[in-house]
Amino acid sequence: MEQNERRPSGINIGSASIIMVFSVLCLTIFAVLTFITANHEYKLANKSADYVKAYYDADTRAVITEGKIREIIADSGSVSGAAAAVNDAGIGVTATMEGDGCRFAYAQKMDENQELQVELLYGGGELTIEKWQLVNVADWSADGEIHLWDGDS
Repeated sequence: MEQNERRPSGINIGSASIIMVFSVLCLTIFAVLTFITANHEYKLANKSADYVKAYYDADTRAVITEGKIREIIADSGSVSGAAAAVNDAGIGVTATMEGDGCRFAYAQKMDENQELQVELLYGGGELTIEKWQLVNVADWSADGEIHLWDGDS
């Protein structure tokens, strides 16, 4: 054999192949993780949009009910007449007399767990909002037991 003859070295080809396989594997893993993250973000965005839509639907119904109360108050001549007319209107509003004024209370269901509760106060010829609040109405009971490991299986 001549000294100028070179033997092909397989180390360079093998190491390049290993690096290439490793890079493709890393890129595949990153692509899968990106897809999973994007899917979770999409579901979260839809859930958030549904929540906001449900809230504003309840808010719209509450504003419509407030408008009906304002119409009834405008048609009635007195505070007690307004209270009686609202109670008889069948719009789901409870009117109670308080001193010289009247308190109107109603709730608009948002979902199975929450409702928008509204209280309006009519007195002195003016209807003011006392409460416009989203309230959790779901039943919740705490589990009073704390399970601690005592060292035995």
